[in-house]
Amino acid sequence: MNTTFSYDRYWRFEDLTANLKVLAERYPELSKLESLAKTPEGRDIWAMTITDPSTGPAAGKPAFYVDGSHHAGEVTGSMSAAYFADFLLTNSGTSRVGKLLRDYTFYVLPRISPDGAEYYLTTPDRVRSVNRPYPCEQPLPGLRAADMDGDGVIRSMRVKSPYGMWKVSPIDPRLMVQRKPDETEGEFYNVYPEGYIEGYDGLEINEAPSPYGSDFNRNYPIAWAPESGQKGAGIYPLSNIETRTVADFIIGHKNIGSVITFHTWGGMFLFPPGFIPSKKADPEDMARYHEIGKIATEETGYPVVNLFDEYTPEGEDISSGAMDDWCHFDRGIPAYTIECWDLKPRAGIPHVWPQPASLTPDEQTEEMAKLMKWNDENLDGEGFSGWTPAVHPQLGFVEYGGFDYKFMFQNAPPKFLRQEAEKHTRYILRAATLLPKVTVDRVDARKLGEGVYEVTAVVGNLGYLPTYLTKEALKLGVDSPVKVCVSLPAEGGSTREIGHLQGRSNVQTSFGAFGFSTRSEQQRAVKWIVRAEAGSRYTVRVESKTGGCAEMTKTLA
Repeated sequence: MNTTFSYDRYWRFEDLTANLKVLAERYPELSKLESLAKTPEGRDIWAMTITDPSTGPAAGKPAFYVDGSHHAGEVTGSMSAAYFADFLLTNSGTSRVGKLLRDYTFYVLPRISPDGAEYYLTTPDRVRSVNRPYPCEQPLPGLRAADMDGDGVIRSMRVKSPYGMWKVSPIDPRLMVQRKPDETEGEFYNVYPEGYIEGYDGLEINEAPSPYGSDFNRNYPIAWAPESGQKGAGIYPLSNIETRTVADFIIGHKNIGSVITFHTWGGMFLFPPGFIPSKKADPEDMARYHEIGKIATEETGYPVVNLFDEYTPEGEDISSGAMDDWCHFDRGIPAYTIECWDLKPRAGIPHVWPQPASLTPDEQTEEMAKLMKWNDENLDGEGFSGWTPAVHPQLGFVEYGGFDYKFMFQNAPPKFLRQEAEKHTRYILRAATLLPKVTVDRVDARKLGEGVYEVTAVVGNLGYLPTYLTKEALKLGVDSPVKVCVSLPAEGGSTREIGHLQGRSNVQTSFGAFGFSTRSEQQRAVKWIVRAEAGSRYTVRVESKTGGCAEMTKTLA
């Protein structure tokens, strides 16, 4: 797949900004780059609108929304969103992409948390959404992850102890395995994240909570719960400028008919609901997620998984305030969360649904061995650093070593970044064509008398999705009915609201011994009585907030 830029490294904010500006300058007719807001550290939250204006304004077409980096450390998602924008513009001269840009609008917000992503990319630290202290202003006591040996990566540290629960694997000395209940002889270790202990008393070592506990994907106004009920939720819904900017953008663009939000990791497409069982959601909506998900699996190889029923590990609490749930259950817009980067399946570790809450020691050992094998075969062992002796300022003699979590587990190693982004672009190119798309199929006028005509128009929806997008939108009352207008130069216009047009997903069709049977409400006939002279030109126009616009002009005979 051709792109303007290479995708073999992760872009810092200045790279992202420069590259987006290059695209906007090279393709000024097709793109609009705007800063939606400034973050507390002064960085722009960029949005790029991409469409061909020769067929109408961006707001008048069905739109597909893509974002990345709600979770700052999940930079593969940010790069996948940027790759998609790059691909559209670079290939705008091809027949396939050119038609997409004539028919649809694409909104791309590649980096929702530029402050957090910059911190993640320029320090060894991990961060969930942003590097702002939350919920506590001051660090709490306990083990705080830090790069103690100065190699630029926070790994693990092991400390010999007769109380240790781990020992060196007899199969691979790089790996640690759990000590068996009856093992009393040998060398044993305690294994911790690499770091230092805040308020160390010389005895207890417990992990301290991250000082940056904010989670943007728990800050949306849907099933929201405070910090006591949902970690990372924020002090109130949309309390972060970043999430408020996203919500304002989506609410302000009524033509958005599908949402993709990029995350990592695991290699799967997740769909709502995440706060209630799927059986409590509308069955038509759920069936459509599964059906569209087949395209996702074809293009990416990723399974399609319901958040509540399958993704949430057994015994864990639900996730409140998620962006995809807000899109579906507050705005009525179908939304998928793409968890990029499928390390475990690549290493031969299959997905299991529902996810188990924990693994047995033997299962953990087997997984680690497979991951190490993948590291050796695909990264020449560079994803793991061997155990190196050192003196810890608090613990004395330790050994530092372990996997590079940030760029082997959480994100694709740079050599795999492009292939990861490509597969998701292939999916979105197909998914965009599923949006509702209204059309005027035919217009006829029958003369009833001198200067009086009956005008009949047949309008339809060529898309897969209905113009109401989801049944949830109908329940919420956030749907916008389709309008059809006939206009004449002398008479002005007359507009009718016709409700909604179904999409191909609503067609009931079957084949049996007696042939085919098909029932559909994809088309609708609309009639007017108009007064006009023969030879007058008249126009029928159909408009849908989610399905775009179309018109046909004819002459009265």
